[in-house]
Amino acid sequence: MQFIEKNSFNLRAAVYSLKKDSTALEFVIFPMIHVGSREYYQEITRRLSTCDLILVEGLKSRRATILTLSYRFIKKIRRMDLITQYEGIRLDEFRNEIKNTDMEGGAFDERWSSLPMMLRLQLFVIVPFCVVYLFFFGTRETLAENLVLEDLPSSDEVLLEDESFSRLDSLLVDERDRKLLEHIANVNNERAQTSQRIGVLYGAFHMRCVMPFLM
Repeated sequence: MQFIEKNSFNLRAAVYSLKKDSTALEFVIFPMIHVGSREYYQEITRRLSTCDLILVEGLKSRRATILTLSYRFIKKIRRMDLITQYEGIRLDEFRNEIKNTDMEGGAFDERWSSLPMMLRLQLFVIVPFCVVYLFFFGTRETLAENLVLEDLPSSDEVLLEDESFSRLDSLLVDERDRKLLEHIANVNNERAQTSQRIGVLYGAFHMRCVMPFLM
């Protein structure tokens, strides 16, 4: 199952709609790219307008800022002509339908502090290095190649697995996935008899957990 696909001409993000035959409740899955074209976010915004509730991610933590530095910087590279998700989708337009289902900032900070010091130091070196590389050499093409994602890990992902980063993956993906799935289960139980549309607006990586859970 493809979430983010690249072909010869462009990069495409899938949108999946899931509904049981026995109920009218519908989940609409948006595997997000956090930096993209203005047109891409306009189309996502149009589709979100049909949702009755939107489950969104959003870590309210200063310690998470370093992890978003690269794509926040990309918008400054004029040749790419890209913007961030937060610029492209004005969530305040949906403030009555939005529900943040991410980890609490305090819980994230506590878990972040428990990561090995060497791992955190590596991140403070790697992320700025990636930013500098993108500034001088980055193109839409190279960026797109690293955004392709399917439901199962690719051979490249398997080969590049690093045990030292497994605790970081557990924090950034696994623990946040568990919180999201709890909220999805609660929504399903509370609104199973309604004909509402529930949007799930999360980074594409999280959909590897969300899709099989719903299916």
